[in-house]
Amino acid sequence: MIRRTALTVILVLAALLSSGPTGLAAGNMVPSGKAGRVSRAIGFADLKPAACTNGTPTNLVTGSGVFNGTTQNDLILGGTAIDTIDGRQQNDCILGGDGDDVIDGFNGTDVCIGGPGTDVFVRCETSIQ
Repeated sequence: MIRRTALTVILVLAALLSSGPTGLAAGNMVPSGKAGRVSRAIGFADLKPAACTNGTPTNLVTGSGVFNGTTQNDLILGGTAIDTIDGRQQNDCILGGDGDDVIDGFNGTDVCIGGPGTDVFVRCETSIQ
């Protein structure tokens, strides 16, 4: 009985070893699809539309309803409902989003982009419906 068990163990080990080292070796190769890839962080300045050529935003402001930007260069994103957005000061890129929005650039050189709906633009140096 002991001989039969020992013989079975030897046969199983021989079968494993004869299958070659590929089944037992760990791989350390990088798949060709990922070699040479570079990643970097994306900031909100990278998200501004191409039409916003009035500078680099330093703040991201999002809101819905009635809300304001800051006193710095902002990328302002409205909501999906009716918004009243005041860009306040500096050079802002204001996106109204859906709904019938009122977009007021206020001071600075502001790019105001509406969206679906009928938008009203006030004190925007560039207006895009």
